[in-house]
Amino acid sequence: MIRMSTPLVLAGALAAVLLFALPAARLDAGPGIWTSNGPDGGWVLGLAASPFVANEVYAVSRGGVFKSVDGGVTWTDRSAGINRQVFDIAHSQTGIGRLMVSGSTKLFFSDDGATTWQDRTPPAALLSGAFLGRLEVSPTLAGTYYVVLDDGRVLWTSDSGLSWSASPVVPQPGDFFITAIAADPAAPGEVLIATEGDFASNDHRVFRGDLTLPAPPTVWTEVACAPGCPWDSQSFRAMEFGSAGRVWAVGGQGVARSDDGGATWTATPASPSTFNDSIAIKPGDNTEIYLAGGEGIQYTTDDGATWTHVVAGFAGNDLLQAATSTVVVYKPFDTARQLVGTISNGVYRRNALPPTDSFVPGVTGFNAQNIRAVASNVGNKVHAGVGDAFGATFVSFRSTNNGLTWPTANSGLAADQFRALVVDPNDSDTIYAGGLFRPKSDGMGGTDPGNGGIYKSVDGGLTWSTIDNGIPQTPPPFQFSLFGTVRDIAVDPFSAGPMGDSQVLYAVGSGRYTDDGMGGFTQEAARVYKSVDAGATWVASDTGIGGGETGASGRVMYASGVQIVVDTADLTGNTLYMATFIGRGDGDVPMAIDNGVFKSTDGGATWSNVTNGLPRANGMPGAAAADVLSLAYDPTDPTGQTLYASTNDLSNSVLGTVYKTVDGGLNWTFSGAGLANRDVRDLIVDPLTGDVYAGIADPLGNGDGGVFVSDDGGATWSSISTGFPGAAVALKLELDNTGSNLLIHAGTTRSVQSFEVIPDGDTDGATNPVEEGAPNAGDGNGDGVPDRDQAVVASPQVLDPFRGTSSYITAELVGLVGTCPGLENSFGLDLLDDVPIESAMEATYSGLHLRIPDCEEAQIALTYHDPDAEFSDPSYRVRAYGLAFPDEDTTSWFDLAGSSVVGTTWTFTLVDGALGDATPDDGVIVFQGAAKRLREAFFADSMEAE
Repeated sequence: MIRMSTPLVLAGALAAVLLFALPAARLDAGPGIWTSNGPDGGWVLGLAASPFVANEVYAVSRGGVFKSVDGGVTWTDRSAGINRQVFDIAHSQTGIGRLMVSGSTKLFFSDDGATTWQDRTPPAALLSGAFLGRLEVSPTLAGTYYVVLDDGRVLWTSDSGLSWSASPVVPQPGDFFITAIAADPAAPGEVLIATEGDFASNDHRVFRGDLTLPAPPTVWTEVACAPGCPWDSQSFRAMEFGSAGRVWAVGGQGVARSDDGGATWTATPASPSTFNDSIAIKPGDNTEIYLAGGEGIQYTTDDGATWTHVVAGFAGNDLLQAATSTVVVYKPFDTARQLVGTISNGVYRRNALPPTDSFVPGVTGFNAQNIRAVASNVGNKVHAGVGDAFGATFVSFRSTNNGLTWPTANSGLAADQFRALVVDPNDSDTIYAGGLFRPKSDGMGGTDPGNGGIYKSVDGGLTWSTIDNGIPQTPPPFQFSLFGTVRDIAVDPFSAGPMGDSQVLYAVGSGRYTDDGMGGFTQEAARVYKSVDAGATWVASDTGIGGGETGASGRVMYASGVQIVVDTADLTGNTLYMATFIGRGDGDVPMAIDNGVFKSTDGGATWSNVTNGLPRANGMPGAAAADVLSLAYDPTDPTGQTLYASTNDLSNSVLGTVYKTVDGGLNWTFSGAGLANRDVRDLIVDPLTGDVYAGIADPLGNGDGGVFVSDDGGATWSSISTGFPGAAVALKLELDNTGSNLLIHAGTTRSVQSFEVIPDGDTDGATNPVEEGAPNAGDGNGDGVPDRDQAVVASPQVLDPFRGTSSYITAELVGLVGTCPGLENSFGLDLLDDVPIESAMEATYSGLHLRIPDCEEAQIALTYHDPDAEFSDPSYRVRAYGLAFPDEDTTSWFDLAGSSVVGTTWTFTLVDGALGDATPDDGVIVFQGAAKRLREAFFADSMEAE
C-alpha cells in the first residue's frame, strides 16, 4: 500500500520541534506499579516506512502503534491519544511525520511522527453504523486518505480527516464487501477497488472509482472480466500502483498485473502461493515486487516471470517452520532491503541480499504479545504463552527473574498458541500447557500434521513433548484436532504417583458436535478429557454436559469448556467445577441445552449443571445460562463451597460481571458491585488471604480496565491499576506468593504486566511507603492525619517532565455528590504512554491520574509540592484529558472551567459524564490532567491538513 517518493532531508528546525515534542522518559518502575519487560513481539497488522527520514518505520499491532528510528531493530510505543484498537497505517507521501491509522470504528491522525494522535473519525451520521476497513493514502494529493466501509462505500478526506466525503455504494448486487483498494498516482482522486460477494454468489469484481469533487455523474465503473480473468473465481486481496500505469494485484488465483491503470489485466506466467495479501513494489522499478501473507515472503525481479520464495531467517518456531508474514514494505533509503511483519513474531528485516536471501527479527521494545496463559513456580520462574496465533509461533517464554527478561522456551514444542499453563503442584519441574497446533508445511513439500493441543515439560519448561494420545483428530495429511482449542488444564493435587508427580489431569476444550442429517447430532469430540497416567493417555469424560441444539441460524450449538478447577477441600480430588460457553449465531437462543457451570463429584465421570441464580442467555427465562468465561475456587473456605464466576452475554449486549456461590454451585448471587459496564476476563483467589482478583477489559477502551481486587468476599471491588497501560487488556492472572510480597502477573494484549503488591491501606494507588514519604511527615494535605490512612487523600510521587526529578502531588476529595468512597489509581501521568502531550501547552510540574468510583460529582484539591512550583502566571489553568462529552467516543484535552489556585493548591470540580471525565456516564470519574500554561512559542499545526 505504501509508495515511497523521493527522499527529503529533515530540516534542522523541524527536527528541533519534534525533539521538543517528545514525551518525558518514563520513571523507572518500582513496587506498586504495573510494569512490563516483555515478552517482545506480537502480531504486526500494518507497516509504514517514512519517505522523508531514513530508518524511520512504524508498525501497528493489537497493542497500538510502535515506532523505530533504527530501521526496525528497536521499537518504542507511540500510541498517545489512541483509545481503540487499530489495524492499519498509512504514511503521507507528501508531508513529513504525518500518518493515519484505522480501526474498525475509529481513525486517528498524527502530524508529529506519532508522538501524539488526534481523533479524525468521520461523523457517525456519515458512517451510518458501518465498520471501517482497509486504509489507503494518495501518493500525490496532500492530506488525502481513503478508507473502505463494510457497507460497500468508500470514505475519503483531503484534509487529513478534518472533513470527510462518502462515495455512493459500489453498484454490485447482493451482499459483498471491498477486499482491496489502491490510489492511482497518475489520476489523482481516482482509485481501484476489488470486491467479494457472499459465498453463495461467488461474485468477485474490480471497479475504478472517481472520488473527486464535485462528484462526476458516474463514480464507479466496473472493469470488464472475461471468463478466466484473474479475479473470476477468487477476489483480489491486495492491489498496488507503481508508475507509468503499472498495477500489481494478488488474490486466490495468483498474481496479475496491468499496464494501463487497471483497465486490462494479465496473469503472471508463474504465480506463487495464493496465500498473499500484501504487495510492495520497488520504488523506481515496476518489475520487482514482494508479496506477504504466507510462510516467509515471495518476490520477483523479472516482471513476474519467475518467483523466489524466501524462508531463510523467518524461523517462526523451534521446529524451524517459517513464520507467516502479514505485510511487507521497502526501506525507501535502501530499496534493496525490506521489512516484513508477521503473525505473533513481530517485525523481520532483511539482513542479507541474494543469493543469501535472509531476514532477521527485530523486536526489542515491540511489547505487543497477546499473552493468554501465565504460570509461576519456585525460583522466580514465570511462564507465558502466546494466544490467538495461527501459524508458526514462538509460543512459550520462560523468565527466571520474575519477568525482568523473557527468553523463549520452545524446544520440541509443536504449538501455535497457548491458552493454559499449569505447574504440577507436586513437582515444580512438570508443566502442562494447552492450546492449538494446525497442520502446516514441513518445508520439504510435505505437511506436518496438527496435534491434540496438549503439551508437557518435565524440565521446568525448557523442552516440550506433545501428549495427545486419545484426543480425536482428523486423518492425515491435513490432520487437526476435533477437540479444538484446549482452553484449560487442571491437575489433581491428591494424585501424586511413585515418582512424586501428579497422575490425574483434566483438559477442557471446544469439543465438536455436528448435524447427523437425521434430526440428531454426532459427537466427534468431548468437551472434557481425563488422564490417570500423567498425560500419557486421555479418555472422554463429559457425560452430563449435554448434546447439541440447532439454532435459528442453522448453526449447531453446544456447550464448550473454558475453565476447570479442582475442589481442594475434597481430599479425594473427585469434586470438580467447569465453566462453559456456547458458540452461536445471531438470533440463536439455546433453550434445550445447558450452559454456564457444571459440577462433578465423581472425578469427571458425570456432570450436572449448577446455575441457579446466574443470568440467562439473551435475558430470556427458560434459556440456558449465559456464558461463564472464568471460574475461581476459594481455597481459604474449609468447606470448599465458595466459588466466583464471571458471566458474559455479548449477544444480549450484557457485559461481564461476577457472581458468587457459597454452597458449591447450588445457588449463585450477584457479586459485581464496582464492576459495572466492565468485561471480566479472568478471576483468581489468593490462597493465603482469600482476596479475589479480576482481570478487567474496558469495553470502550478508555483506560479504565486493568486489575481489580475484592478483599471482602466479592461484596465490593477496587481498581489496582497504577501504571497499567490503557491499551492493555488483562486476559489471564497468576499470583505468586513465594516472595516477601505477593506478585501478580497479568497476561495481556501488551505482553506480561507484573505488579508487586505493597501495603496500601486506603487503596488509593499510592502505597503506604510512598505516602509516608510525602511532605509534612506523610501529611500532604496538612490536616493532621497521615495520608496513608485516608482514602480521600492520595499523595503519589511523580516525575517532572523536563527536569527529570521527582516530587509529590497531593489530591484530596473536599466536596462530594454520591458515595465517592475515596480515590483509586492515583499516580503520575508520566506512567501513562497513552495520554498525549499538548504542543501548545506546557505542563512544567506534571499531573495525576485519579479514579473516583461510585461518584457523581467531586471537588478536588490538587497540591503541588515541587519546591519550584509557582503559578502566578495567569495563563496557567487545569487541563484534563478525557471524553468530549456529549461524545462518549472521542478523547481530547479540555480546560476545566472554574478551576482556581491559591498558592500551589488548585481546586476544581469533576462531574461524571462531563468534560474532565475519561469514562462514560457510568458512576465512575477518571481524571487525567495537570496544571498547564500556554507555551511562549510553539510550532504545532495540528488543525491543518498538510
